[in-house]
Amino acid sequence: MMNIYITHFRKIFYIILFSSAVWFISFSIFPENQVIKIEVGDVSPASFSAPRFLSVVDEQETQKLKEDARNNVAPVYSIDTKINVSVIDGITEMFLTIIKARTEEVLVTDSESNPENPQSIVETQELSKVEQIEKVQSSLLFSTISTSAVEVLVEISNFDNLNSSNFLTQIEFEAKSQADILLINGINNENLNQIRQTIVQTPPNLNLPSELYVLVPEARVRSMVGEIIAENLIANQKLEDELWNEQKNKVSDAVEVVTVQFFKDEIIVNEGEIIDEVLYKALDEFGYLSGESRTVQTSAIPIIFSVFLVLYVLLWRLRDSIWKNDNELLLMLTLILVSSIFLRGVSYYSNLSDLDFIQYALPVSFVGVISVILLNLRATLILSLSSSLLALAGGGNIGLVALGALGTIIPAVFLSEDTDRSLLRERIIYISLTQPLLAFGVYFFLRDDGNLTQILIFSFLSALIANLAAFSLTSYIESMFRLTSSFKLSELADRNHPALRYLEDNAIGTFNHSLVVGTLADRAANKIGANSQLARAMAYYHDLGKTANPTMFVENQIGSSNPHDGLLPMESANILKAHVTEGVKLAKRFKIPEIVYRGILEHHGDAVIRFFYEKEKTINKNVSKDEFRHIGNKPTTKESAILMMADSLEAACRAIFMNEDADEDKIANVINEIFEEKIADGQLNNAPITFQELNIIKNSFQESLEGLYHQRILYPEISEEE
Repeated sequence: MMNIYITHFRKIFYIILFSSAVWFISFSIFPENQVIKIEVGDVSPASFSAPRFLSVVDEQETQKLKEDARNNVAPVYSIDTKINVSVIDGITEMFLTIIKARTEEVLVTDSESNPENPQSIVETQELSKVEQIEKVQSSLLFSTISTSAVEVLVEISNFDNLNSSNFLTQIEFEAKSQADILLINGINNENLNQIRQTIVQTPPNLNLPSELYVLVPEARVRSMVGEIIAENLIANQKLEDELWNEQKNKVSDAVEVVTVQFFKDEIIVNEGEIIDEVLYKALDEFGYLSGESRTVQTSAIPIIFSVFLVLYVLLWRLRDSIWKNDNELLLMLTLILVSSIFLRGVSYYSNLSDLDFIQYALPVSFVGVISVILLNLRATLILSLSSSLLALAGGGNIGLVALGALGTIIPAVFLSEDTDRSLLRERIIYISLTQPLLAFGVYFFLRDDGNLTQILIFSFLSALIANLAAFSLTSYIESMFRLTSSFKLSELADRNHPALRYLEDNAIGTFNHSLVVGTLADRAANKIGANSQLARAMAYYHDLGKTANPTMFVENQIGSSNPHDGLLPMESANILKAHVTEGVKLAKRFKIPEIVYRGILEHHGDAVIRFFYEKEKTINKNVSKDEFRHIGNKPTTKESAILMMADSLEAACRAIFMNEDADEDKIANVINEIFEEKIADGQLNNAPITFQELNIIKNSFQESLEGLYHQRILYPEISEEE
């Protein structure tokens, strides 16, 4: 909890720091021309005419429209994930109750071992089916689960116990999966009872083996699962006030501002006329005031801070990657600051100069290109909005601000996060050509009478220089802020990368294993909308540490004896553990980004090295599992969770199908066993991944492994005579 507060405090500190910088730039570095002193509500000392066309925002009327728009926004509901977890835990507990009901501990007298002084001992006795049912029903005293459903569960539980099957585990998984689907769709107090009735009356179809239905009819199994789900369902929808307000803010920001237009040579205000806010803004924009008054400067402080605060709330609530990464947040804030400098500086010098083209030569596409490449499309949109609002707060005219906002967004149209670097120069030309088009639109919007040809030429040149500069500086900015772009991930996935060459030269078996894992992870990540590039890169480098002692790993022992045969189990386990720390050392040596070598730390989690643990148990029955656990961390991202599964699956399939043919069912069994083992061991507890996504990943692995282990044609042998 303390870490959360520290995180929020740190990010608020960044907000305050950058808000102060924007305010200082707006009112200290770029002050306006000093001519007269006047405030809103004062009487105009003279008549003033417009030196050029100007459009001024009517704040009061605009605010009224914004409030009307806010009032029309419907309430927003969200899903309480804590309740989702509680429902799933309730289902788990119900199945644990069934398993626990198999036996009962009783106190008996042991007279055989010591007839003269018999001792009371505790023995575990198997209960009859009737006794099990009674025990379950007493445990579920207030439950609505029918006796028929309990009988089915007890019967399946006893069958599993006698036959070493896992029907009950599969039923539990299906019940959780069906409950998860209902929870994801959202349940409120109004439809809770209806959903419960529906799931009981019309139980869901289940993905269970047909062998189960020989034991218990399918209808009874489905009915039982429906009752279990209905018993544990709870309303998980709640009114999300903050998100509702966020939606209101978005709608409010989208409202078209009300403007008052002043044409060239038109009288702005007559002598003796009262100065209202619109007239004051017009006089300010035309440079008739002595710079912003103290009132305007003071009022801009909460405006600027509010813009950054909205940015803070947006990133937090949307759980954007920028929120999780301080370096990305600092880059975004820096780009907002740079954009504000561009907008404010151009606005300032265009008022001082008679050169009409200056205000059209905004280099804001510079920040747009960098934002798209190093951050994401969402960040670019937020950047454009934030910079525009800050420019308006700092006194920029609306035409200039619109040009800056659109100029920032345009790169997002031509670029994406996975744009190939070879295409970047070509795309930059296209982006540069859009700047004159934007300038042309603003020119007619402002009804400017400047030289249009001159405006178009200089707007293009400005954009071209800015974009080329952004392209040239991207790699330096990436290194400065320690970020990993899609370009960087593509370079890391290149087999000619020095680290991969090193892996191939020193541990060819591990290298081949990593390539296969990379293919599995890439396809699975793509199926659930995770970062497939990152998943592949993590997979390629996850076993880099095995190069320190390659022959100690089975994939590199082709044609040689196993060195572990001469070692104690603890010694072998320590060698296996070391490949994680060695991998991190090598990753840092080869300058692999932290986001990629996270896969090294998380691909095993803290799982038990089971083979050597079991081997040690034959020597020392008191051995602790903790001594044989990997020293890594449990997966914290979808990509590292996928990597963990892919790594385990590839190793398991390679070991199993080396000596036997693979088929669809065998592969499916291996996948299910691996997934169930990892889930049961809690290795996925920290990963933001759902049961639905796990099912998609399983299907992806199934397809990939079937393609990898497909049956090959047996060609006839060629005789020596031929």
